[in-house]
Amino acid sequence: MQIIEWGQPLQLREYETPRPSGDQILLSVEACGVCHSDLHIHQGFFDLGGGKTFPVSSRGVVPPFTLGHEPVGKVISVGSKDQEHLIGKSFLIYPWINCEVCQSCKVGMSQVCDAPKIIGTRVDGGYSDHVVVPHKKFLIDYTGIDPYLACTLSCSGLTVYSALKKLNLESLTEADRLVIIGAGGLGLAAINIAKFMTKAKLIVLDLDDAKLEIARDIGADFTVSSSIDEPQNKIMEFVSDDNGVAACLDFVGMNQTMALGLSVLRKGGTHVHVGLHGGAHELSLPPLSFKMLKIIGSYVGTLEECKELVELVKGGLDIKVPIRTLPLEKANQAIEDLRNGVVAGRTVLTP
Repeated sequence: MQIIEWGQPLQLREYETPRPSGDQILLSVEACGVCHSDLHIHQGFFDLGGGKTFPVSSRGVVPPFTLGHEPVGKVISVGSKDQEHLIGKSFLIYPWINCEVCQSCKVGMSQVCDAPKIIGTRVDGGYSDHVVVPHKKFLIDYTGIDPYLACTLSCSGLTVYSALKKLNLESLTEADRLVIIGAGGLGLAAINIAKFMTKAKLIVLDLDDAKLEIARDIGADFTVSSSIDEPQNKIMEFVSDDNGVAACLDFVGMNQTMALGLSVLRKGGTHVHVGLHGGAHELSLPPLSFKMLKIIGSYVGTLEECKELVELVKGGLDIKVPIRTLPLEKANQAIEDLRNGVVAGRTVLTP
């Protein structure tokens, strides 16, 4: 299912099955998650605010193009004989393929590589029945994990895990509060992962009452509708004067959500900006110094972090995000449902 024209419905196209060479590995796709960033690539740009956009074509992505950066699959062919032992085995695919030589890669930020070949965002991805992976090191054994959950770990779960690791979670107690903005696929995953990593209580915000109900069912300590006037006042009802809000995880990424997050942080608090909804934020600078606030951008995670997360799930981390499956041919429905905000949890496509 390919983008043929930016913003228009995906089309089902048939091609000859690729033949791997060298270190390449060919996998038959068993499942592929649908991510919110797929919407931006589908429309052809990211909103930078102020009337400015970032066209994905500026990074060499041109139609026809196959989305899908959350695939799991079974190895069916390899490019060299020393990899034949992989044939028949299923793996989670780490899609954030990096060059390993640029400055970002050298300092451990390979997910923001200067010359990436990211599966599903830079090269053809998992909205397909086959996908090519350039090297076996990007394959992660997910034995014991449901494949429909496993595929979401390479982006949704990894994004949450990496964002949480940027906080000093070990120092937080039950008297501390973490605010999670957005109860979509990332926000719901964040509830379970944060509960596993910290004792702090979780306050979850969303516009959708049905999603907030799911958030409460899977472990949110408090929920607040962001549709009400002055939601920050409601947040503070759940916050003790002594401890306050230690951190805010913004999985939406709008001017309004950043303003909300910064408004409730205690002195020394941290706002982790994750969501890519778009726009621009005007920041009042003196409070940034007076309150010693920290604003951190976080983008997915490293291969090592992905492996860590998979091992945590194997070891008992229970991620309870609702997952629905659709056949690959229903990819347009999956995208439109996500765009219209009617997806509770995650959607996974199956060829």
